[in-house]
Amino acid sequence: MKAHLIAGLFLLAAPVLAQEDMVIDQTKLYVSDPAACQALEKQGVDAWMDMDFLSLSFTSGIQSMEFHCNFYDIKSRPNTPVLFVEAVCEIPGDLYPDMLAIAPHDDNAIRVSSSNDAMFSMINGVEPDTDSPYPGGTTIYHRCDNLSEIPLD
Repeated sequence: MKAHLIAGLFLLAAPVLAQEDMVIDQTKLYVSDPAACQALEKQGVDAWMDMDFLSLSFTSGIQSMEFHCNFYDIKSRPNTPVLFVEAVCEIPGDLYPDMLAIAPHDDNAIRVSSSNDAMFSMINGVEPDTDSPYPGGTTIYHRCDNLSEIPLD
């Protein structure tokens, strides 16, 4: 009986152990729209004029046309792929602190959960995207394997 219980607990923990093998590549650029990787490579910062997307780099934070979050502290823990980020975000006319949880989504993407966005989605009754298994305030960012920063040309 005890052996069955131990085996059952191991099976429940197996998906968690498998996710620990995933590592977030902090040297790459991530975007909320996979097509933005190619647009940024070809157009640089002008890509935001044609597309509505967010970019994330661990050196520059999160950026879009009228939104920016500077990362002040990135913390990690042994034996987990999850990162905890303290940030200060700006939109025109407003400045606010935020906390982000960043975890692997799959081999080529990360999911970013913003405490501020989650709070606003709950207060405003915003339903999460029906295609997403995650609650409001979570954004999937796709890794741009061809870029490590935004070309400024």
